[in-house]
Amino acid sequence: MEQLKEKYADRDVAFVAMYVREPHAGERGFRHYSDHESYAHKLGYAKELIEIKDLSIPVVVDGMDQTTHETLGNLPNMVYVVDKDGIVRHRDNWLLADDVDEMLAELVTRDDPSRPVHKTIDTSELSASI
Repeated sequence: MEQLKEKYADRDVAFVAMYVREPHAGERGFRHYSDHESYAHKLGYAKELIEIKDLSIPVVVDGMDQTTHETLGNLPNMVYVVDKDGIVRHRDNWLLADDVDEMLAELVTRDDPSRPVHKTIDTSELSASI
């Protein structure tokens, strides 16, 4: 998402991530993570995620009851693209930067045809997730 944020920095696009839960708490590769015991514990994990991924986009943290996450679909890496009028223009069950880039390019070009934007993100060439 950081690459997309940079690409659309001069356009009227905002990025927000939501930390919801540890989907693999205690599993292989994630043994030092446990299910959240308190909201402070959850905030600590969210802060660690921000540091590990070097995120500059705002990260909101869902409540312990997961109400927002459940309302949005309850999957671990969901993505929504919402236009200026609050209409969901793209929803996916998994964060695919290619698809988000394509939708954002279309929306910002439609918003200002004198400054067209083209999809340029191709995650097949990246070795790490965005």
